[in-house]
Amino acid sequence: MRVRGEWALRSLVIAALLGMLWQTLRPAGGSTAASINRRQLGGNVLTTWSEMPIAPGSIHLQLDSTPSPVERAWLGALSGAGTEVTWSGDLGPLVIGASPIATPGGGTKVSVSGAGGSPVVLSDEIGAIDTIRAQGLGASVALKRPGSRLVARAKGAIASTAQTDSVTLRKVMVIGSAGWESKFVVAALEEEGWKVDAFIRVAPSVDVTQGSGAAIDTSRYSAVVALDSAASPYAARITEFVRAGGGLVLEPGAAVLEGMSTLRAGNAGNVLSSTVSREAGESVTETSLRLRPITSLRADAIPLENRNGSISLAARRVRAGRVLQTGYDETWRWRMDGGDDGLRDHRQWWSGLLSQVVYAPEAPRAPKIAGAAAITADESPLSGLIASIGPAASRNSASLSANKGNRMAALFAVMILALLTEVASRRSRGAS
Repeated sequence: MRVRGEWALRSLVIAALLGMLWQTLRPAGGSTAASINRRQLGGNVLTTWSEMPIAPGSIHLQLDSTPSPVERAWLGALSGAGTEVTWSGDLGPLVIGASPIATPGGGTKVSVSGAGGSPVVLSDEIGAIDTIRAQGLGASVALKRPGSRLVARAKGAIASTAQTDSVTLRKVMVIGSAGWESKFVVAALEEEGWKVDAFIRVAPSVDVTQGSGAAIDTSRYSAVVALDSAASPYAARITEFVRAGGGLVLEPGAAVLEGMSTLRAGNAGNVLSSTVSREAGESVTETSLRLRPITSLRADAIPLENRNGSISLAARRVRAGRVLQTGYDETWRWRMDGGDDGLRDHRQWWSGLLSQVVYAPEAPRAPKIAGAAAITADESPLSGLIASIGPAASRNSASLSANKGNRMAALFAVMILALLTEVASRRSRGAS
């Protein structure tokens, strides 16, 4: 019986060796391997593979463009069923996103990120819109009335998105002293379509109110514009408004107030002498406005604009709200002495400042065209491909190799254990 047991152990060693050899030679899944290009993938090859009794053991894709979401999902299903799916190809990363612009005129901000410096063609259902270059972290463009479906194409990749939300805007409160700045800030915002209430100080303890003069809270106002020291009596209410989610734009005259110390992005510096004078007859532009640079920037503040080494715009979050501090004052000069485009540029600039901080809750909107709600966005196709079947050095392949390696290790352990037991048995009975 002992000798028979030893022969059984020898047979087990041989069987383990044969099992290891079979595991090494056989492909994963079925017994065949397939290699196709992007054009072949677009045919009925996926259907054929799915209808086969045994799917190919391995599939390799040679890609010059990113598969569609349906194709990626199908390949992911084949991979999950045991087929080893890999791919190769020079596919550039591409991401697109769309969000509503928080201004009365509406519009859509389209952001694109891709391979550095590569041209990206942006289009909608009607046709091409523009070609932009995604430098650094990317690029963005503001569109007034784009189609429901926005598509970006670059280096074999196609990304698409659909804007499905709009924003709800409420009134804007402007607080300042009686003068040109208050007058023309209110006028600029109203010309851009904003509904404006105002607290205008005409004398100590004497204010003129435009609008309802209601309490400053997010149920009535989207943002507050504080121009100068006239905002001092309202500092506590403005602080609570911002903490609750409201937006605030601070000019230098208001940023220096003690009551704004917890809100401002930094200190208001002294007026730069280089911004006070200009050549006779020269039109005023943003770059020639008087500037009080923002200094001692807070750790959580972000500089948004730098002019000749000095920070002219900075922003920060205060709990749920946002604050934008500008170093420009007397912007009315831009409107009055800005030439033919001064009036337009001044009001668009002020509207743009507000759009960055306003409290504007999103609201669903109806699709512009029939079936637009059913559009499936594919905002990041390359990351979708990697999530489905892995990167070019396939995660799936690594996973299947790991499973095969585990089986090989188990067979090796069985072989060693059987061999040692058989040798020990023979030695204990004195056999060679």
